[in-house]
Amino acid sequence: MDVGIGTFTEMQFDEAVEATRKALAERGFGILHEIDLTDTLKTKIDKDIERVLILGACNPGFAGAAFDINKDVALLLPCNVVVRESGGGCIVEAQNPALLSQVISGGLQDLADELSASMRSMMSDLTR
Repeated sequence: MDVGIGTFTEMQFDEAVEATRKALAERGFGILHEIDLTDTLKTKIDKDIERVLILGACNPGFAGAAFDINKDVALLLPCNVVVRESGGGCIVEAQNPALLSQVISGGLQDLADELSASMRSMMSDLTR
């Protein structure tokens, strides 16, 4: 099983970040936190990398339903969505929701399938 669901877009970094935020919001996700990995690595260990932003995204309806099924799901929330510069554009990847049903027992398959479909749809919208 793939760890992520992703796509390549020819959008430049800032445009890809904004498009990703919009696509997440359209699917009921809010951004709980952001990690500027580029800045963090530069500041902490003086390492230079391409621009990478990690968005901690959460769909409250999904999170609430999953939490009702198994409280351990909180260990895997929020869903990380990464925007990373690559080869004249950006790669956008989201944590594969199917992982939830693989690592946590008890009835998460239907929710994971629904969320995976939403993520695949989002990646399709971001591809250009």
